Amino acid sequence: MRGVPVHHEELKKPHTVWFTGSAWKWLQLSAKESNTSVGELLENWVREKMDTTG
Repeated sequence: MRGVPVHHEELKKPHTVWFTGSAWKWLQLSAKESNTSVGELLENWVREKMDTTG
């Protein structure tokens, strides 16, 4: 449901990032293997890093 946080305690906002074609392809394949989106894959990776670095 839009406007309500589902997986995290805050709403997501759009941001722009740039990747090489090969990096983008890898992200897409990794997300597909994980049954998720590239955005959620990146969100989870960043949150893991945030947890380990305080």
